[in-house]
Amino acid sequence: MSNAGLAIVAVLLAACAGLAWTNPTTKDYQALLEGSLSRALDQMDRTETMRDREVLRNLLRTRGHQVLDELIRSNTVRRNFGLFSIFDTRVEDVRVRVVGIANRLVPIDDVEVITRKMGQLML
Repeated sequence: MSNAGLAIVAVLLAACAGLAWTNPTTKDYQALLEGSLSRALDQMDRTETMRDREVLRNLLRTRGHQVLDELIRSNTVRRNFGLFSIFDTRVEDVRVRVVGIANRLVPIDDVEVITRKMGQLML
């Protein structure tokens, strides 16, 4: 094998190792869903009273992490392909799918759709 061929193989191996090293974890996925839930709370129906929104927000602030952790752990399938992962969460009629690669989580659905789905899950 020539030096050029060895160099190409070395670069490919380094790229694969980099992708495997930066493959997002379930904790990273949970952080994405928590952010989506926070946005969903901010976009709540404005017809609800401020007091109702604040009660729900305080409840989720104190217990939201536990609720999300339980939802994610029991309803999420992570398919780890080494170089990337696919997270698939299903709760009743709501399905959230996200691809994780190189420390990034890329929703298969639009971010707005994920925000709406998180709102449906919690409300």
